[in-house]
Amino acid sequence: GQGILNLGIYDRQGEEASLDEIGRENARPEPTAASFTIYDRRDGEAIGTSSLVGISHRHARATLGILLGERRGEGLGTEATRLTLDWAFHVLSLRNVFLTVLPWNAAAIRAYENAGFRVIGRRRDALRAHGRRWDEVYMDAVPGEFTGSVLAGRVPTGE
Repeated sequence: GQGILNLGIYDRQGEEASLDEIGRENARPEPTAASFTIYDRRDGEAIGTSSLVGISHRHARATLGILLGERRGEGLGTEATRLTLDWAFHVLSLRNVFLTVLPWNAAAIRAYENAGFRVIGRRRDALRAHGRRWDEVYMDAVPGEFTGSVLAGRVPTGE
């Protein structure tokens, strides 16, 4: 993933190659990634992406990444994160979804907590940004603590 701490510069060719790779990962019989476009239902505008990357079906886990454009602070990121977790737990049958967040991003930490994530620790002094060292905050979510699924009753159970 490109991520906020990526120091590389992407041109159009690099972006297209990255999208092609993500498309191949999404299309596998056991996908290693699941990427979603986030739309604002009020006007149908595409406002960002949410992805599960590094999906391991063997370990039933993945890492979540989300990127929102200009409409942060309206609850859309929380809703998109909840829907992505719902997909992870009820469609892919994952048992753990992990993410890292920058410690100064209190709004993101609150949004992740509202979506079902819990802070599980910090990697101390692990990042360099804005001319200083920072901890990296680790969060995860598990299905036993996830409530309010919109998919649980809609996914076939085989019964």
